[in-house]
Amino acid sequence: MRRLKRENIDENKWNDCVKKSPNGLIYGLTWFLDALVDQWEGLIWEKNNEYTSVFPIPVRRKWGFKYVYPPFFIQQLGMFSLNGVDEQEAIMYLQKKFKFVDLNLNYKAVYGEEKINLVLSLSNDYKSIYDQYSSNHRRNLKKAIQSELNISAAQPHEIIHLFRADKGKEINTLKSKDYERFQILTQKADQYSCIITKGVYRSNQLICGAIFMKFKNRIIFLFSGNSVQGRKYGALFLLLNDLIQQYAQSGFILDFEGSQEEGLAKFYQGFGAKKECYTFYKHNNLPYPFRKYKD
Repeated sequence: MRRLKRENIDENKWNDCVKKSPNGLIYGLTWFLDALVDQWEGLIWEKNNEYTSVFPIPVRRKWGFKYVYPPFFIQQLGMFSLNGVDEQEAIMYLQKKFKFVDLNLNYKAVYGEEKINLVLSLSNDYKSIYDQYSSNHRRNLKKAIQSELNISAAQPHEIIHLFRADKGKEINTLKSKDYERFQILTQKADQYSCIITKGVYRSNQLICGAIFMKFKNRIIFLFSGNSVQGRKYGALFLLLNDLIQQYAQSGFILDFEGSQEEGLAKFYQGFGAKKECYTFYKHNNLPYPFRKYKD
């Protein structure tokens, strides 16, 4: 195993490893990390001039300590491996080299506290998937269909603006720089043909929008913006149903990215989504008095 700084990582080898890994996720690709993380390093296992396992480490510095943290808009990291290598070696290394670790690992991890994620298989035909919708979701979908709403692609910056004007007002932890980074991410994703955007319009006005990332067999519901009108007319029901209908029988998995929040979990489960948990790993060996601020 080697620990390399970002500039010393071979991008092609790294990304090839993530793509070939059974649990490979778009969050682990170099361009995804570069867009959202100021500084990151990687643990690398290599054989025959090929990266066989990689473990990205987002790092920051505070109070003179270098620590590992979970970046915004990245739900799962951890070990991505061609041969199913256990992440124990990586976890032990992090414990040894960092005084503080706060990191979401992926759905194949065994270390850390379990967190809820919900996913929906899109292998079946649309009618079979629709039949699993809750009665409440069917009612809301019917209402949305009758509300003269139109669906088409939307620009990422429009969806980001919609979010900031609504839900974003309540989230003080997200700063302008974070939204700028996310905008850069959408541009990168477009270059790699990994982004799907959908907008719901009423009278030519965007009232709801969503950004999805498509990689391997997974479509991730990464970001959305809604409005008072959007909620009134059930626009998000219509939007998600449209994506499900589009990709039915595709073999993709729709990854809802959550949620620990009961209301959101119930919303996703209403589409027939099932649990696929990931883990959150925390290690705090900071000296007193710093330790108490991170507990």
